[in-house]
Amino acid sequence: MNIYDFTRFRKYLAEYQERRQAAEPTFSRTEFCNLLGLPNTRSYFNDVVQGKRVTDNMRERFINVIGLKGNEAKYFEAMIDFDQGKTAQVREAAFDAMMRLNKTPQAIVDPDSYEFFGNWYNSTVYAILEVMDVADDVSELAAKIFPPVSEKKLQASLELMKKMSLIRRDERGFWKPTKDSLATVQQSKSQMVLQFQKQCLELSKQALESAGKESRDMTTFTFSVSKKAQKQVEVAAEKFKAQIRHIVTADSEKPEIVEHINLHVFSNIREDASKASDYDTAAISANQKRRPFEKDLVQGG
Repeated sequence: MNIYDFTRFRKYLAEYQERRQAAEPTFSRTEFCNLLGLPNTRSYFNDVVQGKRVTDNMRERFINVIGLKGNEAKYFEAMIDFDQGKTAQVREAAFDAMMRLNKTPQAIVDPDSYEFFGNWYNSTVYAILEVMDVADDVSELAAKIFPPVSEKKLQASLELMKKMSLIRRDERGFWKPTKDSLATVQQSKSQMVLQFQKQCLELSKQALESAGKESRDMTTFTFSVSKKAQKQVEVAAEKFKAQIRHIVTADSEKPEIVEHINLHVFSNIREDASKASDYDTAAISANQKRRPFEKDLVQGG
C-alpha cells in the first residue's frame, strides 16, 4: 500500500486498517487501539477516522504501529499537519513538504481537486460563502457573482465542495467554509494548476473589459533590467505574495468583500538566443544595441 497515493491521513488510516485486517484477521480496529497503547479506549481509532484530533504523542504511536520509516513517516506527519493545521501558513508548509516527499507529485491531487480547480468560479464561490449567507437557493449568489455564472453551475459547485468536505452548514443552515484557505504551492506545476491559472487570466480579461463598477486595479509593466535586478524583482514578487497572505490570514474581522489577484512575472526574450527564431534573434540584437545602462519602462494602468 503506497502512502503517497493519499493526501488525507484519516482516509489512509482507514484503508490501511482494512487492508491489513484482510491479510491478518485479528488486526481489528480494537486491536489497533491496543497496539497504540489504549486498551481501555476501543473507540479511539474510529474517533480519529471520523475527525478526532491526533496529538503529537499519538502520531508517533501511529507511525510505530504502521511501521513507517524515513520519508514515509515524514509524509504521514505532513498529512496530519495539512489536515489539522490551525493556520494557512502551517497547512501550506505541510502541503509543500508533501510535494517534496512525494516521488510522483501528480498523485498528490485527487480527482475532486482536479474538478475543483477546473473552473475558476469554484474557488470564488468558496470565498463568497464567507461574505454571503447561501443556503440551497443560489439565485442571490447568481445575481451578485462576477463574471456571471449560471445557477446550475453554482449548485454543482456547492455539491462538489460538500463532497470534498470544504463546506458545511452552520447553525442557521447556511453553507460556510470549513478551512481558512485553499492554496497551491509554487513547486506545484501540475496541469490542474496551469489550467486554473489560464482561467484566471481569462477572468482578468473579462474584468478589464467590463463597464461595471466592480473594484479594479489593472497595472502592467514591461522593462529591461540586469540579471541581478531580475532576481530582485522576483524576490520582491515573492515578498508581495507573502504579505498578501499575511494580511488575509491576520484579518480577524468579518469578511465583507471577495477580491481576486493575478500576478505574472515572465521574460519576453528566451534565455538561449541560439534556440530563438529569426524574429526573436532580431529582437534580441536590437535590444543589445542600446546604450549601456539604458532602461526602458513601459507602464500601463
